[in-house]
Amino acid sequence: MSATPTPPVLNGFKIGRLLGQGGMATVWEAHQIDPDRMVAIKVLDAGIASNPRDIDAFYSEAKAAAALDHPNIVTVFELGCQKGLYYYVMELAAGYDTGKWLARKGHLTEQDALTIAESVGIALDYADRTLGLTHCDIKPSNIMVDDDGTVRVTDMGIARFPRSTDTSDCIAGTPEYMSPEQAAGVEALDARADIYSLGATLYHYLSGRPLFGGRGETETLECQRSACAPDVRTMNPAVSAPCAVMIARFLAKDRADRPSGWGEAIAMVREAMALGEAAARGAPRPARGPLASFDRPSSMALGDRAAPLAAAQAPAQEPKATGEPKRPAHFPSTSFWIWTALASAAAFVTAFIAARFF
Repeated sequence: MSATPTPPVLNGFKIGRLLGQGGMATVWEAHQIDPDRMVAIKVLDAGIASNPRDIDAFYSEAKAAAALDHPNIVTVFELGCQKGLYYYVMELAAGYDTGKWLARKGHLTEQDALTIAESVGIALDYADRTLGLTHCDIKPSNIMVDDDGTVRVTDMGIARFPRSTDTSDCIAGTPEYMSPEQAAGVEALDARADIYSLGATLYHYLSGRPLFGGRGETETLECQRSACAPDVRTMNPAVSAPCAVMIARFLAKDRADRPSGWGEAIAMVREAMALGEAAARGAPRPARGPLASFDRPSSMALGDRAAPLAAAQAPAQEPKATGEPKRPAHFPSTSFWIWTALASAAAFVTAFIAARFF
């Protein structure tokens, strides 16, 4: 796709500025003449639009997205085709996407990141429970914050029905945020793919770096399938231990090791928020929930098959207390002092006898 795409010409719309550009489509701000309103229009790339199967998938999935009605999801109004241009019209959120926020600030605070994650989880839980939809492209630029602070999920255009056995199109998405199963392109997707993507988004929010960023697409996809990333706290020590554990759980390579669904994931986000706030106040850590008993994640996959998480950077752990206190390596042992005392006593007795009788 051209770096400077030409604005589309669509009857009934006055196309304005480019809002976003990806590998599949461009998104434009527009004034819709009837009804009179400002909207965003997503236009399918001409190369993808040449395949009838891709067009059918685009329409069926966008229609499903249009059926969603939730305050944390940007509304899809209508779909259309003009002069070979396939598009859908959606609500223009009055605010900014978190990708721009992240670019401006470098990284977000833990409180802001977890607040966003909670709203995203609630929105995608609704989409999953209502229509069985998986978003497939959760990333900072697809999460908006309205002027009133409401978090909105946008770009449901590549959302998929996880119960479908057709997986040939599931490679669509963004490599830095893509789950291992989505990167492999061989498994039907479910909510756990989006949970991984939310974990990758949180990793970017808090570290200031995309997960496995700075690589080519092929290498990034391979890293998503098999590589372990450093603990987020190696790049941002301000991140609390419970939050780091939660992100590691979300980023488990085996989806069976991630939260089983959005209900569990949202509960973990809320627990991480509560534990982080308690730590900031100096309050004792509550002995509850799956995050409370961890000091740091042991691996990104939380399983024996995974390499250690940032083992080289992790602080050394003190050995557990045993019956005998630890000594410096050069300090003499107890047996050394016993034998020394016995030898001294023997020498004293020998000297006494010699002096007494000789």
